[in-house]
Amino acid sequence: MGSKRSRRGVEEPSSQSVIRGPKDGFTENISTNVALLRRRIKSPKLWKIDRKIGSVTQTDVSVMYLKGTADESVVNEVLQRLDRIEIDGILESGYIEEFIQDQMLTPFPTIINTERPDTVAASILEGQVAVLVDGTPFVLVMPITFLKFFIASEDYYQRFDISSFLRLLRVFAFAISMVLPSLYIAITNFHQEMIPTTLLVSLAAQREGVPFPAFFEALMMELIFEVLY
Repeated sequence: MGSKRSRRGVEEPSSQSVIRGPKDGFTENISTNVALLRRRIKSPKLWKIDRKIGSVTQTDVSVMYLKGTADESVVNEVLQRLDRIEIDGILESGYIEEFIQDQMLTPFPTIINTERPDTVAASILEGQVAVLVDGTPFVLVMPITFLKFFIASEDYYQRFDISSFLRLLRVFAFAISMVLPSLYIAITNFHQEMIPTTLLVSLAAQREGVPFPAFFEALMMELIFEVLY
């Protein structure tokens, strides 16, 4: 019994649960994670290329993609960046992400991580590349476009019209969240003539006892939303 390695079984993902869809998630064992993907994509075109990264830890890292669907130049670029990594140890997929991502100083991630096998399988079918790291349930998916952030796991299990509507709704909500605070500041500070007189009087009465400018109010509102989220 002592020679057997204890491992966590396949469980529901703790960070990305869904109402409708598979309930299995990746584990810390890379062999189990590869099996979960091969269970969904039973094709000889699903290729897996192995690497060992970390001069001390010798961590197993696997690159999986669909041959003929994924761009070969992207696959080669991922492999080259993995081969250039020189570090003593890799303990989590975040180490890999730090080394191979394109831009460091950007608010938008160029690589996403997920612990859902169905999400990774769908991404592979769309021509993306997955990087699995032994010792972590989070798999890296690349390359990522901006619209990928508006796709939820449950979209794959809804009717196309419903899922399309939900995606458009997310895009609309994102646009509103980006434009509305700046629009509020511009109108209240510089273009009061655009506000109906009754509403302008009401806003002026509400702001009479507020010691902060509108810009500081909007900034604090955004920060509070992030803290609560």
